[in-house]
Amino acid sequence: MTRVKPSHKTRIACCQISLVPDENLNLIQCLNMIDQASSVGPDLIVLPEMSNWSAGLVKSKSDALAHGVTMQGPFLSAIAEKARAHGCFIAIGVIERLEEETFITSVIISAEKKIVLKYQKQIPFGPQIAWATPGRTGNPVVQLPFARVGLYICADGLIPETTRVLALSGAQLLINTLHSGGSDETHLHVPARAYENQVWIASANKVGQRDLGALDRFSGGSQIVSPRGDVVARADALNDSFVWADVDFNDPEFLPVKENKLFKLRRPECYADLLKKPSYPSGTHQSKGPASLGVAVLQPKGFGTEALHAALQECAQVVLEKGARLVVLPQLIMHDLKAQDFDPVNAALLDIKALQEVQATARKTSCWMVFSSIKVSARHATKYDLCMDLIDPTGAVHGTQIQIHVSEQTRHWACEGSEFKVFQTPIGRIGLLGGLDAQILESFRVLTYLGVQVVCVSGSIENDKEVDLGLRERVAENRVHIMFASRSDAPCTKGSVIVQASAYPSEPHWRVRFPDVLCIKSDETQLCASLDLLATNDKTVAALGCDLLLSPLHDQYQSLHQH
Repeated sequence: MTRVKPSHKTRIACCQISLVPDENLNLIQCLNMIDQASSVGPDLIVLPEMSNWSAGLVKSKSDALAHGVTMQGPFLSAIAEKARAHGCFIAIGVIERLEEETFITSVIISAEKKIVLKYQKQIPFGPQIAWATPGRTGNPVVQLPFARVGLYICADGLIPETTRVLALSGAQLLINTLHSGGSDETHLHVPARAYENQVWIASANKVGQRDLGALDRFSGGSQIVSPRGDVVARADALNDSFVWADVDFNDPEFLPVKENKLFKLRRPECYADLLKKPSYPSGTHQSKGPASLGVAVLQPKGFGTEALHAALQECAQVVLEKGARLVVLPQLIMHDLKAQDFDPVNAALLDIKALQEVQATARKTSCWMVFSSIKVSARHATKYDLCMDLIDPTGAVHGTQIQIHVSEQTRHWACEGSEFKVFQTPIGRIGLLGGLDAQILESFRVLTYLGVQVVCVSGSIENDKEVDLGLRERVAENRVHIMFASRSDAPCTKGSVIVQASAYPSEPHWRVRFPDVLCIKSDETQLCASLDLLATNDKTVAALGCDLLLSPLHDQYQSLHQH
């Protein structure tokens, strides 16, 4: 019996299926699963990537041509009949044959048996590179009766641009079709893309033997995720099944992008590097600095002079006892950022002396330090800059990054920075971010395109998802290390963190895409680690050159650079 659906909500069902080396049986499997999912009365049913065949059996372009389907062929026609029969939309992925080319394609089919949206995968993964042409459809969004909807496919979600462009185009729901054997998709990439873009995501994966005979398996985990990154429904990793949920696209809690406070912070004019292929990696960037680097983030209790002095004492300890060569202090450690009468004039005066003390400590301990402060702006006589200083072992300021993204409350006295910088040092290529910069994914992405190895953040972590999904995803998609020194009065229970990049290849194969997160203990004020800098020089995530920076279709991301 069909379950009653509230009239103001949309019911979505996500299916997962196992395939066999028989196209007719695979079609029957898809049709049977659609019939099962229809029992809950969905408005939309989602099936996995390449539901007509297994990419593991495709070894060449001729194999792909032999098993590819056309948009008007019998496979999708049979799926369209089910859409008509059940009065719903169906999203499904196939290997598409288009003359002498083959694509990995997903479509949405209406109850009128029409393809209302077609998307071709932009980033073929691993062996798919040998036979799948990168997509030429761009990143379309369609208005369906219940929401504006976009599609993306598997490895497209390993980079941030594809889903970001769809969100900027007004998508409220992203449909993600998968052919994945990695738990990183289920537990990181899919929830992270929902959280960072504040959209719903409906994701469908496969189960069963991966590549139909290999030892490992598809990872299942088909799911529906809210714009908060909360998993509303998720299937297991083993069984042919479906999950469903009711979604309210008119919930005022989930604002459209144009009204979204986080999206209003974006500075598109600063992201031009994302529209072109990076010069990195290149020979000029390779093998500079040590293979590994001892680092520490400090999180003294409170703020003000006492907190600064406590941090500087700890700096000497982590350098002498734990081998740290790079130490990061929290954001604006001298100041109560919640004070109603915050005075930037007085704050800048206090920070002059504080910076001198930090420089003296760097000189005394022979380490590199990162310090966050307020300085009189050189660009505007009556305003101030939110600065991150990188201080070298002689006590000199090696470089300064001015915060790019500034809150509305702060903008009346603070100037916005205009460019991201990467500093070449004897200990590696260092980037600096302050405050709200760390909440904007493009900040980390641009630094990566500029060749950064370690991103040092002085900020305030607001919630656990900012760590578990946000920062972890920043490392996974960029293959850089992140050191985040958070204030002790930040809302997040996790406190300061270090997120470490892993080298490719890794074991299991998806570990390189699911980074380790080190969190400061609740009763401690320091966190130390040794970073593998060589792991950041290679952005490969799969065989045959699938690269986090070189694989994206940069010319399709123009909206990243537009207001």
